[in-house]
Amino acid sequence: MTGISPAGSVGRAPQADARAAPAVVIVGGGNIVSGREIMMLALGRGLRAAGYRIVFITSLWSGQGDFLARLRADGFEFYRVRLGFISITLSLKPIWWTLDQLRYWPALVWGYLGAIKKAAPVAVIHTNWHHALLLLPFLNRRRDIYWSHEIIPASRHYGVVFRAIARRVRKMVCTSNAVARALEAHGIDPAKIAVVHNALLLDGVSQGPDTSFPLRLGLIGLIGEWKGHGDALEALALLRDSAAKVVLKIFGKGDPDYIAVLHEKATSLGIQDRLEWCGFVSDQKEIFQAIDVCLMPSRLAESFGLSALEAGMCGRPVICTDMGGLPEIVINGQTGLVVPPSRPDLLASAIETFIKRPDLIVAMGTAGRTRVEKEFSYSRFVDRFVDVIEAVG
Repeated sequence: MTGISPAGSVGRAPQADARAAPAVVIVGGGNIVSGREIMMLALGRGLRAAGYRIVFITSLWSGQGDFLARLRADGFEFYRVRLGFISITLSLKPIWWTLDQLRYWPALVWGYLGAIKKAAPVAVIHTNWHHALLLLPFLNRRRDIYWSHEIIPASRHYGVVFRAIARRVRKMVCTSNAVARALEAHGIDPAKIAVVHNALLLDGVSQGPDTSFPLRLGLIGLIGEWKGHGDALEALALLRDSAAKVVLKIFGKGDPDYIAVLHEKATSLGIQDRLEWCGFVSDQKEIFQAIDVCLMPSRLAESFGLSALEAGMCGRPVICTDMGGLPEIVINGQTGLVVPPSRPDLLASAIETFIKRPDLIVAMGTAGRTRVEKEFSYSRFVDRFVDVIEAVG
């Protein structure tokens, strides 16, 4: 059953018996499916399996993008309202976006409150600070949760925003200890913070990594400067003596202008023949079947590092930077190698370690899978969130 209500456009409604279950609303989601959206869907599936009725409130601005398609494919009930971008910086374009969003604020409030009234949830999980700030007067201290997927910058403005959100919700759930530390640094009470590490239900791949040459490196996710793609290209160029032994496969989408810059950089470095531009691939098992080592040369602090988790689940070692939550997943020298950010020379040395010692690919990959199964299980992730929800209720 589909239809249009004062709450905005609504997706497939659940069957009558599903409506008897306690409802949990998850708020957020954009046009591009990034780590946040992947985890929203994973949480929705897990909570639904635990007996909850799951309702999403997502953005009208996202058009008919990948996230909406996945909501439909999973059979989730959803409402689309005018959730958008609001800025606390004073540059021109963000100010324009903020003014445009504020123009539609009454419609946002009307749609959000209408969806909440229809869902009658026992808990509402907010996943984006822009949306939470816009809806701040309507957050409920007994019911609402903020699920923090970002490491908050050490800025007074962000401190004001996140302290305001913390005062209006029952719990601040963090994807990593690094995120929790950032919230505490802004003066948020540790008693209000819970750390629930991300997890996914993924069987892994049927075949182990290939220890013959070329070594297949994989760079997975959004393509952006902060992800260290440029550093990866420079590291590859430094491996001149091992040129025939390495190939870098780049998976994901990004700003076309920046991707063009990377193509030019690869040409100038003379490494274009060692790159494979694979585009967006939705099947993670397909990605990890095609690589031997996962590369995560992030320049900025990752709140968690979902690709590192996926790599471990698939028995692939990780080379990453010591930023944010990544060292919580990758144990240096055991499940992968950890290097400082913005150091292509050290990144190249880490890659060369696997070229010289291909036996480490299997050893570290196996250790990574064991660690993920023990410390980052999907059942633990869902159970921890159920605990938080029941405490809210």
